[in-house]
Amino acid sequence: MILIVAVSLFAVGGFAFVLWRTNIFEAANDVVSTSMSGVASLVDSQLSDDAKEQAVRRAGLKLIVGGFNLAWRVILALAAAALPIYLAEFLGLTSSSAVFDVMLRLDYIVIVSVGAVVVAKVVQRFRAGPKAQEADGTLYSPVEQFVHNLAFSSPAVLKTASWAEEKLPSQSKADEARQPIFVTSLARGGTTAVLNALHDAPDIATHIYRDMPFMTAPLLWNKLAGGKKRGVSRRQRAHGDGLEIDLDSPEAFEEVIWKMFWPQKYQGASIPLWAAEEVDQDADQFMRRHMSKIVRARTVQSAADEPPKSRYCSKNNANIARIPYLLTAFPDCRIVVPVRRPESHAQSLLRQHRNFCAQQSEDAFIARYMGDIGHYEFGKIHKPFLFPGFDPAGQDADTPDYWLEYWTHAFRHVLEHKDKCILLLQDDLRASPGPAMMQLYQALDLDPGGQVFERYFHSKQDVAETGDFDPGKFRDATEVYDALKASVHKT
Repeated sequence: MILIVAVSLFAVGGFAFVLWRTNIFEAANDVVSTSMSGVASLVDSQLSDDAKEQAVRRAGLKLIVGGFNLAWRVILALAAAALPIYLAEFLGLTSSSAVFDVMLRLDYIVIVSVGAVVVAKVVQRFRAGPKAQEADGTLYSPVEQFVHNLAFSSPAVLKTASWAEEKLPSQSKADEARQPIFVTSLARGGTTAVLNALHDAPDIATHIYRDMPFMTAPLLWNKLAGGKKRGVSRRQRAHGDGLEIDLDSPEAFEEVIWKMFWPQKYQGASIPLWAAEEVDQDADQFMRRHMSKIVRARTVQSAADEPPKSRYCSKNNANIARIPYLLTAFPDCRIVVPVRRPESHAQSLLRQHRNFCAQQSEDAFIARYMGDIGHYEFGKIHKPFLFPGFDPAGQDADTPDYWLEYWTHAFRHVLEHKDKCILLLQDDLRASPGPAMMQLYQALDLDPGGQVFERYFHSKQDVAETGDFDPGKFRDATEVYDALKASVHKT
Protein backbone atom coordinates (compact mmCIF):
# COMPACT_ATOMS: atom_id res chain seq x y z
CA MET A 1 0.00 0.00 0.00
CA ILE A 2 2.84 2.37 0.83
CA LEU A 3 4.39 1.76 -2.59
CA ILE A 4 1.06 2.46 -4.33
CA VAL A 5 0.64 5.76 -2.47
CA ALA A 6 4.25 6.71 -3.25
CA VAL A 7 3.70 6.11 -6.97
CA SER A 8 0.46 8.12 -6.90
CA LEU A 9 2.22 11.05 -5.21
CA PHE A 10 4.95 10.97 -7.87
CA ALA A 11 2.18 11.15 -10.48
CA VAL A 12 0.46 14.09 -8.77
CA GLY A 13 3.79 15.83 -8.30
CA GLY A 14 4.74 15.37 -11.94
CA PHE A 15 1.38 16.71 -13.07
CA ALA A 16 1.66 19.81 -10.86
CA PHE A 17 5.32 20.39 -11.72
CA VAL A 18 4.68 20.44 -15.47
CA LEU A 19 1.69 22.78 -15.11
CA TRP A 20 3.83 25.12 -13.01
CA ARG A 21 6.88 25.01 -15.28
CA THR A 22 4.79 25.63 -18.42
CA ASN A 23 3.07 28.68 -16.83
CA ILE A 24 -0.41 27.32 -17.43
CA PHE A 25 -1.97 29.89 -15.10
CA GLU A 26 -0.53 32.72 -17.17
CA ALA A 27 -1.84 31.04 -20.33
CA ALA A 28 -5.28 30.63 -18.76
CA ASN A 29 -5.18 34.26 -17.66
CA ASP A 30 -4.54 35.31 -21.27
CA VAL A 31 -7.48 33.22 -22.51
CA VAL A 32 -9.91 34.71 -19.97
CA SER A 33 -8.62 38.25 -20.57
CA THR A 34 -9.05 37.78 -24.32
CA SER A 35 -12.60 36.53 -23.83
CA MET A 36 -13.49 39.46 -21.58
CA SER A 37 -11.92 41.92 -24.01
CA GLY A 38 -13.98 40.54 -26.89
CA VAL A 39 -17.23 40.65 -24.91
CA ALA A 40 -16.44 44.16 -23.64
CA SER A 41 -15.85 45.36 -27.22
CA LEU A 42 -19.33 44.19 -28.21
CA VAL A 43 -21.01 46.40 -25.58
CA ASP A 44 -18.69 49.39 -26.00
CA SER A 45 -20.97 52.13 -27.36
CA GLN A 46 -17.96 54.19 -28.48
CA LEU A 47 -16.89 51.59 -31.05
CA SER A 48 -18.37 51.43 -34.54
CA ASP A 49 -19.85 48.18 -35.87
CA ASP A 50 -16.76 47.64 -38.03
CA ALA A 51 -14.45 48.22 -35.07
CA LYS A 52 -16.49 45.80 -32.95
CA GLU A 53 -16.31 43.16 -35.70
CA GLN A 54 -12.54 43.57 -36.00
CA ALA A 55 -12.08 43.40 -32.21
CA VAL A 56 -14.19 40.22 -31.94
CA ARG A 57 -12.34 38.65 -34.88
CA ARG A 58 -8.99 39.38 -33.26
CA ALA A 59 -10.24 38.00 -29.96
CA GLY A 60 -11.49 34.84 -31.70
CA LEU A 61 -8.12 34.18 -33.32
CA LYS A 62 -6.33 34.76 -30.03
CA LEU A 63 -8.74 32.34 -28.32
CA ILE A 64 -7.93 29.63 -30.86
CA VAL A 65 -4.22 30.10 -30.22
CA GLY A 66 -4.88 30.25 -26.48
CA GLY A 67 -6.81 26.98 -26.65
CA PHE A 68 -3.87 25.22 -28.30
CA ASN A 69 -1.53 26.73 -25.68
CA LEU A 70 -3.66 25.30 -22.89
CA ALA A 71 -4.13 21.94 -24.63
CA TRP A 72 -0.45 21.09 -25.09
CA ARG A 73 0.30 22.05 -21.50
CA VAL A 74 -2.46 19.79 -20.16
CA ILE A 75 -1.40 16.91 -22.43
CA LEU A 76 2.22 17.27 -21.29
CA ALA A 77 1.11 17.35 -17.63
CA LEU A 78 -1.00 14.21 -18.09
CA ALA A 79 1.98 12.48 -19.69
CA ALA A 80 4.12 13.46 -16.71
CA ALA A 81 1.51 12.01 -14.37
CA ALA A 82 1.21 8.78 -16.33
CA LEU A 83 4.97 8.21 -16.52
CA PRO A 84 5.59 7.03 -12.92
CA ILE A 85 2.37 4.98 -12.89
CA TYR A 86 3.15 2.93 -16.00
CA LEU A 87 6.86 2.81 -15.20
CA ALA A 88 6.00 1.17 -11.86
CA GLU A 89 3.73 -1.28 -13.68
CA PHE A 90 6.44 -2.03 -16.26
CA LEU A 91 8.94 -2.75 -13.46
CA GLY A 92 6.42 -5.03 -11.76
CA LEU A 93 6.19 -2.92 -8.62
CA THR A 94 2.41 -2.39 -8.77
CA SER A 95 -0.44 -2.26 -11.23
CA SER A 96 -1.79 0.94 -12.78
CA SER A 97 -5.36 0.00 -11.79
CA ALA A 98 -4.34 -0.20 -8.11
CA VAL A 99 -2.80 3.27 -8.29
CA PHE A 100 -5.88 4.73 -10.00
CA ASP A 101 -8.15 3.13 -7.39
CA VAL A 102 -6.25 4.91 -4.61
CA MET A 103 -6.15 8.23 -6.45
CA LEU A 104 -9.94 8.23 -6.97
CA ARG A 105 -10.73 7.75 -3.27
CA LEU A 106 -12.37 10.79 -1.63
CA ASP A 107 -10.09 10.78 1.44
CA TYR A 108 -7.01 10.66 -0.83
CA ILE A 109 -8.27 13.60 -2.92
CA VAL A 110 -8.99 15.70 0.19
CA ILE A 111 -5.66 14.96 1.90
CA VAL A 112 -3.57 15.53 -1.24
CA SER A 113 -5.46 18.74 -2.08
CA VAL A 114 -4.93 20.19 1.40
CA GLY A 115 -1.28 19.16 1.31
CA ALA A 116 -0.79 20.77 -2.11
CA VAL A 117 -2.26 24.06 -0.87
CA VAL A 118 0.03 24.04 2.17
CA VAL A 119 3.11 23.27 0.06
CA ALA A 120 2.20 25.99 -2.45
CA LYS A 121 1.82 28.56 0.34
CA VAL A 122 5.14 27.61 1.90
CA VAL A 123 6.96 27.74 -1.45
CA GLN A 124 5.34 31.07 -2.27
CA ARG A 125 6.42 32.61 1.03
CA PHE A 126 9.92 31.17 0.73
CA ARG A 127 10.41 32.46 -2.82
CA ALA A 128 8.82 35.89 -2.37
CA GLY A 129 9.59 36.79 1.24
CA PRO A 130 7.58 39.24 3.36
CA LYS A 131 7.17 41.72 0.49
CA ALA A 132 5.58 39.18 -1.80
CA GLN A 133 3.71 40.77 -4.65
CA GLU A 134 3.76 44.20 -3.07
CA ALA A 135 2.60 46.76 -5.57
CA ASP A 136 2.30 50.42 -4.62
CA GLY A 137 1.36 49.45 -1.10
CA THR A 138 -1.15 46.70 -1.84
CA LEU A 139 -0.45 43.01 -1.23
CA TYR A 140 -1.70 41.07 -4.26
CA SER A 141 -2.03 37.32 -4.11
CA PRO A 142 -1.81 35.33 -7.37
CA VAL A 143 -5.63 35.24 -7.53
CA GLU A 144 -5.84 39.00 -7.00
CA GLN A 145 -3.19 39.51 -9.68
CA PHE A 146 -5.37 37.46 -12.02
CA VAL A 147 -8.40 39.67 -11.27
CA HIS A 148 -6.29 42.80 -11.72
CA ASN A 149 -4.97 41.61 -15.08
CA LEU A 150 -8.53 40.79 -16.11
CA ALA A 151 -9.80 44.26 -15.17
CA PHE A 152 -6.99 45.99 -17.06
CA SER A 153 -6.90 43.64 -20.04
CA SER A 154 -8.65 46.30 -22.11
CA PRO A 155 -10.07 49.80 -21.49
CA ALA A 156 -13.36 48.36 -22.73
CA VAL A 157 -13.52 46.08 -19.66
CA LEU A 158 -13.47 49.02 -17.25
CA LYS A 159 -15.93 50.94 -19.43
CA THR A 160 -18.25 47.95 -19.44
CA ALA A 161 -17.98 47.67 -15.65
CA SER A 162 -18.96 51.33 -15.40
CA TRP A 163 -21.91 50.78 -17.75
CA ALA A 164 -23.08 47.78 -15.71
CA GLU A 165 -22.93 49.76 -12.47
CA GLU A 166 -24.98 52.59 -13.96
CA LYS A 167 -27.80 50.09 -14.48
CA LEU A 168 -28.02 49.50 -10.71
CA PRO A 169 -31.13 51.00 -9.06
CA SER A 170 -28.91 52.68 -6.44
CA GLN A 171 -27.27 54.83 -9.11
CA SER A 172 -30.55 56.59 -9.80
CA LYS A 173 -30.13 58.22 -6.37
CA ALA A 174 -26.67 59.60 -7.13
CA ASP A 175 -26.54 63.40 -7.25
CA GLU A 176 -23.98 65.16 -9.41
CA ALA A 177 -20.80 65.85 -7.48
CA ARG A 178 -20.36 69.59 -6.98
CA GLN A 179 -17.17 71.61 -6.74
CA PRO A 180 -14.69 68.73 -7.19
CA ILE A 181 -11.32 69.13 -5.52
CA PHE A 182 -8.16 68.12 -7.38
CA VAL A 183 -5.02 67.81 -5.22
CA THR A 184 -1.96 67.71 -7.43
CA SER A 185 1.78 68.33 -7.52
CA LEU A 186 4.83 66.37 -8.54
CA ALA A 187 5.08 63.08 -6.66
CA ARG A 188 6.73 63.37 -3.22
CA GLY A 189 5.35 66.91 -2.91
CA GLY A 190 3.03 66.21 0.02
CA THR A 191 -0.16 65.39 -1.88
CA THR A 192 -0.81 62.20 0.09
CA ALA A 193 -0.67 64.01 3.43
CA VAL A 194 -3.01 66.74 2.15
CA LEU A 195 -5.39 64.09 0.76
CA ASN A 196 -5.45 62.31 4.12
CA ALA A 197 -6.20 65.60 5.88
CA LEU A 198 -9.10 66.25 3.47
CA HIS A 199 -10.32 62.64 3.36
CA ASP A 200 -11.56 62.80 6.95
CA ALA A 201 -13.73 65.88 6.33
CA PRO A 202 -17.45 64.98 6.66
CA ASP A 203 -18.33 66.07 3.10
CA ILE A 204 -15.40 64.51 1.26
CA ALA A 205 -15.45 61.34 -0.86
CA THR A 206 -12.23 59.93 -2.36
CA HIS A 207 -11.01 56.83 -4.09
CA ILE A 208 -9.85 54.11 -1.68
CA TYR A 209 -7.85 50.91 -2.20
CA ARG A 210 -11.11 48.96 -1.88
CA ASP A 211 -12.10 50.28 -5.33
CA MET A 212 -9.32 48.37 -7.10
CA PRO A 213 -9.17 46.89 -9.64
CA PHE A 214 -12.67 47.68 -11.01
CA MET A 215 -12.40 51.29 -9.91
CA THR A 216 -14.92 52.50 -12.53
CA ALA A 217 -17.64 50.52 -10.73
CA PRO A 218 -16.96 51.06 -7.00
CA LEU A 219 -20.39 50.04 -5.70
CA LEU A 220 -20.81 46.99 -7.92
CA TRP A 221 -17.26 45.75 -7.31
CA ASN A 222 -17.58 46.27 -3.56
CA LYS A 223 -20.66 44.03 -3.52
CA LEU A 224 -19.06 41.34 -5.68
CA ALA A 225 -15.81 41.39 -3.67
CA GLY A 226 -17.52 40.86 -0.32
CA GLY A 227 -17.86 44.43 0.98
CA LYS A 228 -16.46 45.02 4.46
CA LYS A 229 -15.63 41.31 4.79
CA ARG A 230 -12.72 41.92 2.43
CA GLY A 231 -9.81 43.49 4.21
CA VAL A 232 -6.08 43.47 4.88
CA SER A 233 -4.13 44.52 7.94
CA ARG A 234 -2.53 47.96 7.89
CA ARG A 235 0.96 47.99 6.41
CA GLN A 236 3.52 50.39 5.03
CA ARG A 237 3.09 51.33 1.41
CA ALA A 238 5.83 50.46 -1.06
CA HIS A 239 7.38 53.93 -0.95
CA GLY A 240 9.03 53.09 2.39
CA ASP A 241 8.08 56.50 3.78
CA GLY A 242 6.39 55.27 6.97
CA LEU A 243 2.82 55.82 5.75
CA GLU A 244 0.53 52.89 6.55
CA ILE A 245 -2.48 51.89 4.47
CA ASP A 246 -5.36 49.45 4.36
CA LEU A 247 -8.27 48.92 1.95
CA ASP A 248 -10.09 51.99 3.27
CA SER A 249 -7.11 54.33 2.84
CA PRO A 250 -7.47 57.03 0.16
CA GLU A 251 -5.29 56.70 -2.92
CA ALA A 252 -4.81 58.01 -6.47
CA PHE A 253 -6.72 55.93 -9.04
CA GLU A 254 -8.30 58.69 -11.14
CA GLU A 255 -5.53 58.53 -13.76
CA VAL A 256 -7.01 55.26 -15.04
CA ILE A 257 -9.87 57.24 -16.58
CA TRP A 258 -7.56 59.72 -18.29
CA LYS A 259 -5.65 56.79 -19.79
CA MET A 260 -8.92 55.30 -21.04
CA PHE A 261 -9.83 58.41 -23.06
CA TRP A 262 -6.36 59.67 -24.11
CA PRO A 263 -4.33 56.47 -24.68
CA GLN A 264 -2.27 58.19 -27.38
CA LYS A 265 -0.67 60.53 -24.86
CA TYR A 266 0.92 57.60 -22.99
CA GLN A 267 2.41 55.77 -25.96
CA GLY A 268 5.77 57.54 -26.09
CA ALA A 269 8.68 57.87 -23.69
CA SER A 270 7.17 61.09 -22.31
CA ILE A 271 3.67 62.52 -21.88
CA PRO A 272 2.47 65.76 -23.53
CA LEU A 273 0.43 68.24 -21.49
CA TRP A 274 -3.33 68.68 -21.86
CA ALA A 275 -4.37 72.00 -23.39
CA ALA A 276 -7.64 73.75 -22.57
CA GLU A 277 -8.87 73.38 -26.16
CA GLU A 278 -8.48 69.57 -26.02
CA VAL A 279 -11.66 69.22 -23.97
CA ASP A 280 -13.49 65.96 -24.75
CA GLN A 281 -17.18 66.08 -23.83
CA ASP A 282 -17.52 62.28 -23.66
CA ALA A 283 -14.58 62.05 -21.28
CA ASP A 284 -15.83 64.96 -19.18
CA GLN A 285 -19.31 63.46 -18.86
CA PHE A 286 -17.81 60.09 -17.94
CA MET A 287 -15.65 61.78 -15.30
CA ARG A 288 -18.62 63.68 -13.87
CA ARG A 289 -20.61 60.45 -13.59
CA HIS A 290 -17.60 58.76 -12.03
CA MET A 291 -17.25 61.49 -9.41
CA SER A 292 -20.91 60.97 -8.51
CA LYS A 293 -20.30 57.21 -8.20
CA ILE A 294 -17.43 57.75 -5.77
CA VAL A 295 -19.57 60.14 -3.71
CA ARG A 296 -22.41 57.61 -3.68
CA ALA A 297 -20.10 54.68 -2.87
CA ARG A 298 -18.49 56.44 0.10
CA THR A 299 -21.93 57.51 1.37
CA VAL A 300 -23.23 53.92 1.21
CA GLN A 301 -20.09 52.58 2.92
CA SER A 302 -20.11 55.15 5.74
CA ALA A 303 -21.80 54.66 9.11
CA ALA A 304 -25.55 55.23 9.36
CA ASP A 305 -25.15 58.23 11.65
CA GLU A 306 -22.69 60.01 9.34
CA PRO A 307 -23.91 62.76 6.98
CA PRO A 308 -24.01 61.94 3.24
CA LYS A 309 -20.96 62.79 1.17
CA SER A 310 -21.20 65.61 -1.38
CA ARG A 311 -17.70 66.60 -2.57
CA TYR A 312 -15.43 64.50 -4.77
CA CYS A 313 -11.73 64.84 -3.97
CA SER A 314 -8.86 63.24 -5.84
CA LYS A 315 -5.12 63.14 -5.38
CA ASN A 316 -3.67 62.80 -8.84
CA ASN A 317 -0.12 63.99 -9.39
CA ALA A 318 -0.65 63.80 -13.15
CA ASN A 319 -3.24 66.57 -12.96
CA ILE A 320 -0.35 69.03 -12.71
CA ALA A 321 -0.04 68.42 -16.47
CA ARG A 322 -3.65 69.39 -17.20
CA ILE A 323 -4.43 72.45 -15.04
CA PRO A 324 -5.82 74.55 -17.95
CA TYR A 325 -7.90 71.57 -19.09
CA LEU A 326 -9.43 71.02 -15.64
CA LEU A 327 -10.31 74.68 -15.29
CA THR A 328 -12.12 74.58 -18.63
CA ALA A 329 -13.82 71.19 -18.30
CA PHE A 330 -14.82 71.61 -14.64
CA PRO A 331 -15.20 75.36 -14.07
CA ASP A 332 -16.50 74.81 -10.52
CA CYS A 333 -13.44 72.78 -9.48
CA ARG A 334 -10.79 73.71 -6.92
CA ILE A 335 -7.15 72.83 -7.67
CA VAL A 336 -4.86 72.45 -4.64
CA VAL A 337 -1.09 72.37 -5.27
CA PRO A 338 1.31 71.57 -2.40
CA VAL A 339 4.75 73.08 -3.03
CA ARG A 340 7.91 71.63 -1.52
CA ARG A 341 11.41 73.11 -1.44
CA PRO A 342 13.10 72.16 -4.74
CA GLU A 343 16.24 70.62 -3.22
CA SER A 344 14.24 68.40 -0.83
CA HIS A 345 11.70 67.52 -3.49
CA ALA A 346 14.31 66.61 -6.10
CA GLN A 347 16.31 64.46 -3.66
CA SER A 348 13.12 62.64 -2.60
CA LEU A 349 12.14 61.99 -6.23
CA LEU A 350 15.60 60.56 -6.93
CA ARG A 351 15.39 58.23 -3.90
CA GLN A 352 11.96 56.95 -4.94
CA HIS A 353 13.09 56.54 -8.53
CA ARG A 354 15.91 54.26 -7.37
CA ASN A 355 13.60 52.50 -4.91
CA PHE A 356 11.04 51.60 -7.57
CA CYS A 357 13.66 50.70 -10.16
CA ALA A 358 14.88 48.05 -7.71
CA GLN A 359 11.36 46.85 -6.82
CA GLN A 360 10.26 46.64 -10.45
CA SER A 361 13.40 44.68 -11.33
CA GLU A 362 12.56 42.14 -8.62
CA ASP A 363 8.85 41.84 -9.41
CA ALA A 364 7.46 42.58 -12.88
CA PHE A 365 3.92 42.81 -11.52
CA ILE A 366 4.80 46.02 -9.64
CA ALA A 367 5.70 47.70 -12.94
CA ARG A 368 2.52 46.29 -14.53
CA TYR A 369 0.38 47.51 -11.63
CA MET A 370 1.82 51.04 -11.60
CA GLY A 371 1.56 51.32 -15.37
CA ASP A 372 -2.06 50.17 -15.31
CA ILE A 373 -3.05 52.88 -12.81
CA GLY A 374 -0.99 55.53 -14.61
CA HIS A 375 1.75 56.04 -12.03
CA TYR A 376 4.70 56.83 -14.26
CA GLU A 377 6.35 59.24 -11.81
CA PHE A 378 9.48 57.17 -11.26
CA GLY A 379 11.02 53.73 -11.63
CA LYS A 380 11.76 51.74 -14.77
CA ILE A 381 8.46 52.89 -16.34
CA HIS A 382 9.10 56.60 -15.65
CA LYS A 383 7.54 58.88 -18.28
CA PRO A 384 8.09 62.59 -17.59
CA PHE A 385 5.53 65.24 -18.54
CA LEU A 386 6.70 67.60 -21.28
CA PHE A 387 6.44 70.84 -19.37
CA PRO A 388 7.34 73.89 -21.49
CA GLY A 389 11.12 74.08 -21.91
CA PHE A 390 11.81 70.63 -20.47
CA ASP A 391 13.55 68.17 -22.80
CA PRO A 392 14.21 64.75 -21.21
CA ALA A 393 16.03 63.40 -24.27
CA GLY A 394 19.57 62.37 -23.41
CA GLN A 395 19.16 63.13 -19.71
CA ASP A 396 19.86 60.61 -16.94
CA ALA A 397 16.99 60.19 -14.47
CA ASP A 398 19.45 58.65 -12.00
CA THR A 399 20.97 62.07 -11.25
CA PRO A 400 19.88 64.89 -8.89
CA ASP A 401 20.07 67.52 -11.64
CA TYR A 402 17.48 65.69 -13.76
CA TRP A 403 14.87 65.87 -11.02
CA LEU A 404 15.77 69.45 -10.06
CA GLU A 405 15.35 70.63 -13.65
CA TYR A 406 12.10 68.66 -13.91
CA TRP A 407 10.88 70.41 -10.74
CA THR A 408 11.81 73.84 -12.13
CA HIS A 409 9.86 73.46 -15.36
CA ALA A 410 6.89 71.82 -13.62
CA PHE A 411 6.47 74.66 -11.15
CA ARG A 412 7.10 77.36 -13.73
CA HIS A 413 4.03 75.86 -15.36
CA VAL A 414 2.17 76.05 -12.04
CA LEU A 415 3.34 79.64 -11.57
CA GLU A 416 1.58 80.61 -14.80
CA HIS A 417 -1.73 79.48 -13.27
CA LYS A 418 -1.09 80.46 -9.65
CA ASP A 419 -4.09 82.81 -9.50
CA LYS A 420 -6.46 79.95 -10.32
CA CYS A 421 -4.91 77.39 -7.95
CA ILE A 422 -4.67 77.13 -4.17
CA LEU A 423 -0.97 76.86 -3.34
CA LEU A 424 0.27 75.27 -0.09
CA LEU A 425 3.85 75.42 1.11
CA GLN A 426 5.00 72.20 2.71
CA ASP A 427 7.13 74.30 5.09
CA ASP A 428 3.91 75.88 6.40
CA LEU A 429 2.19 72.49 6.70
CA ARG A 430 5.10 71.23 8.81
CA ALA A 431 5.60 74.34 10.95
CA SER A 432 1.93 75.23 11.55
CA PRO A 433 -0.40 72.60 10.11
CA GLY A 434 -3.46 73.82 12.01
CA PRO A 435 -3.58 77.38 10.60
CA ALA A 436 -2.46 76.25 7.13
CA MET A 437 -5.17 73.58 6.86
CA MET A 438 -7.85 75.78 8.42
CA GLN A 439 -7.09 78.34 5.71
CA LEU A 440 -7.36 75.60 3.06
CA TYR A 441 -10.66 74.31 4.49
CA GLN A 442 -12.00 77.85 4.41
CA ALA A 443 -10.92 78.30 0.78
CA LEU A 444 -12.63 75.02 -0.13
CA ASP A 445 -15.78 75.83 1.86
CA LEU A 446 -15.37 72.71 4.01
CA ASP A 447 -16.22 72.01 7.63
CA PRO A 448 -13.08 70.76 9.46
CA GLY A 449 -15.22 68.83 11.95
CA GLY A 450 -12.86 69.34 14.88
CA GLN A 451 -9.86 67.63 13.28
CA VAL A 452 -6.37 67.79 14.73
CA PHE A 453 -4.27 68.46 11.65
CA GLU A 454 -0.88 67.93 13.30
CA ARG A 455 -1.27 64.16 12.94
CA TYR A 456 -1.14 64.29 9.14
CA PHE A 457 2.16 66.11 8.66
CA HIS A 458 5.81 65.72 9.61
CA SER A 459 6.94 68.31 12.13
CA LYS A 460 10.61 67.91 11.26
CA GLN A 461 12.08 70.70 9.13
CA ASP A 462 12.32 69.75 5.45
CA VAL A 463 16.01 70.16 4.60
CA ALA A 464 18.32 68.54 2.06
CA GLU A 465 21.89 68.90 0.83
CA THR A 466 22.35 71.22 -2.16
CA GLY A 467 25.95 70.42 -3.05
CA ASP A 468 24.98 67.67 -5.52
CA PHE A 469 23.14 70.11 -7.79
CA ASP A 470 24.49 72.21 -10.62
CA PRO A 471 24.66 75.79 -9.19
CA GLY A 472 22.90 77.30 -12.21
CA LYS A 473 20.06 74.79 -12.11
CA PHE A 474 19.67 75.27 -8.38
CA ARG A 475 19.54 79.04 -8.80
CA ASP A 476 16.76 78.69 -11.41
CA ALA A 477 14.77 76.40 -9.11
CA THR A 478 15.17 78.74 -6.15
CA GLU A 479 13.86 81.67 -8.19
CA VAL A 480 10.72 79.72 -9.08
CA TYR A 481 10.21 78.63 -5.47
CA ASP A 482 10.63 82.17 -4.16
CA ALA A 483 8.02 83.42 -6.63
CA LEU A 484 5.58 80.72 -5.51
CA LYS A 485 6.31 81.46 -1.86
CA ALA A 486 5.71 85.18 -2.35
CA SER A 487 2.39 84.39 -4.04
CA VAL A 488 1.25 82.19 -1.13
CA HIS A 489 2.22 84.61 1.63
CA LYS A 490 0.77 87.58 -0.25
CA THR A 491 -2.67 86.01 0.04
